[in-house]
Amino acid sequence: MPRPGVDSLCEVTKTRGRPRRNPGSPTGLGSEQDILHAAGELFVTRGFGRTSTRAIAEGAGLQQASVYHWFGSKDEILLRLVLGTVLPSHRIADWLLTTDAPGHVLLWALAYADAGLLHEDPQNLGVLYFDPELDGDQFSEFHEVRDSLHEAYRVLLERTTGEAATDVDVAMLVGLVENVITYRRRTRSPIPDDTPARVADATLTLARVPELLTDETRARGLEILGDPDSPGPGSVG
Repeated sequence: MPRPGVDSLCEVTKTRGRPRRNPGSPTGLGSEQDILHAAGELFVTRGFGRTSTRAIAEGAGLQQASVYHWFGSKDEILLRLVLGTVLPSHRIADWLLTTDAPGHVLLWALAYADAGLLHEDPQNLGVLYFDPELDGDQFSEFHEVRDSLHEAYRVLLERTTGEAATDVDVAMLVGLVENVITYRRRTRSPIPDDTPARVADATLTLARVPELLTDETRARGLEILGDPDSPGPGSVG
């Protein structure tokens, strides 16, 4: 299941920017996306604080001035990257909340989609969630979107169980899904393709409704995510 990530959120701009250090675009998508891709790779492997705009420019095959032509600051690049990891799941969650289906089916579907997006992100940008730099006020938009996604988990959990969900209940669900990020960080080996389904299955067990985990639940969840009206990928499963 492809992860939309930043590339699906940011329209590739055809405007001619400053001259390149090296000919050709590393991503084939233009300077703006080259900068985001290079920055993402460096932030994940080296750390945000240890990455300079000069290093980002070199990774993108550009002059350093070109970074500032596209982005006002390094913080702005980081904001774009982390928003790109959470907005696709947030859009799916918003859509699922309007869907007429049992709560446990929708909870399974959200966990499956969210884990799948994290699983397929080529750079594992979710690692950036744990960067202390994100505590700054300049990243409030990211936190608002992420908090809204967590609230969707709460709503669907409550629909599933018929009981009020505590902050701990929600944190455990989200932590289960986002464990995909930390597992990928710990191992260099590809994680199994069925990881999103296994995570989604585990959410219903964690919600204390294992009896609702059936083949019918899985099939209905995949069917909903494959609906042409869904903001998620149409070829889920």
